[in-house]
Amino acid sequence: MLSLKELSSEDFSSFMRAVKLLGPKNYTALSKFTGLPVETIRHRIKHLFVKKGIGIHVHVDHGKLGLVRYWLRLKFANRLDENFSVNFLEHLANYGYLEYYGRLIPRGDYIVYLALPPRFELNYRAMLSRLIDMNVIEDYSMCRVNWIRYLSMREDCYDFKKAVWSFNWDDLPIIKSEDISIEEDTFSKPKLDEVDLWIVASLQANALTSIQDIAKTLKMRYKKVLYHFKEHVIKNGIIKRYILTWNGGVDGEKLFVMVKDIYGEDLKALEKTFYRIPFTFFDAYSTDTKLYMAFMLMPIAHLQNFLNFIFKSLPKVRDRVFYELVDSNCSRAFAIPLELYRDGQWRFNISHVLRKVYEIPEIASKK
Repeated sequence: MLSLKELSSEDFSSFMRAVKLLGPKNYTALSKFTGLPVETIRHRIKHLFVKKGIGIHVHVDHGKLGLVRYWLRLKFANRLDENFSVNFLEHLANYGYLEYYGRLIPRGDYIVYLALPPRFELNYRAMLSRLIDMNVIEDYSMCRVNWIRYLSMREDCYDFKKAVWSFNWDDLPIIKSEDISIEEDTFSKPKLDEVDLWIVASLQANALTSIQDIAKTLKMRYKKVLYHFKEHVIKNGIIKRYILTWNGGVDGEKLFVMVKDIYGEDLKALEKTFYRIPFTFFDAYSTDTKLYMAFMLMPIAHLQNFLNFIFKSLPKVRDRVFYELVDSNCSRAFAIPLELYRDGQWRFNISHVLRKVYEIPEIASKK
């Protein structure tokens, strides 16, 4: 079995491509595709990927779960302790369908992504307005995401032997179709049960979690859990694709990019441009607000080159491109909230969310 030093950058790139096409769990197919023994496949995925700084994530089709993606921007009241803001957002992960939050610096606003049953949208907006009345947040904006696209790590732009990005900004290669996973705003009544959700949430938390480990957690027979995984989760297309990502190394910075009032041919040019940039993790669009968003992870040394690339590539829209840094020490992703799915339906209780707010002494005294 080749060690990390013996494995060439080209070999590792080819192996990554195979994992993108076949997924990280299909050891037999990967073995046939690469000609490597199954145990070598297991070793590379479980150990070499970590050493190379590569993460593996599942892209879940939220529409198949009866959920729709929403984007929020929240500005908490300045009088509140920063710890409260974070604790409240993590509380929303349990009771308010929050899947991700990140603090924007230096302004201190938060970007939030929700996976919410659309019938609760008006209730959610009412809850946010209530939080303004209670002086918990000063302002918010919320929009429904019509599509979101995840982009796998571009192994053709990375030197795995030297562990550095290696490409020419003036001659970026075209992204391959297997590097893109698209989720559109279509949803249906979920055809799943609690076991299916457990599997999905477990894989969101760790894409390499084995079905055996999930069965142990649920205290169920392995064959029964495997049946749910194959016949419900996979056959119903709940897991769209496995996404490979760069973990940022020691100098990676997260950027949140927004382009307002964008549509038509300008939007197509914008999408094409961000697809070519190797640091784009995902992008999204809201038809109602004509807002384009992109989430980037790049070495800080590439920031100026990135901005110059945008300047040269998008002369018509560059004056509408805004970016902010995301605080890596104050951002977190979450799995779907298992507690909110009962008896075949998603639930939402505003009082459960507001309960956390009443822990603030000034508000509790007025209750």
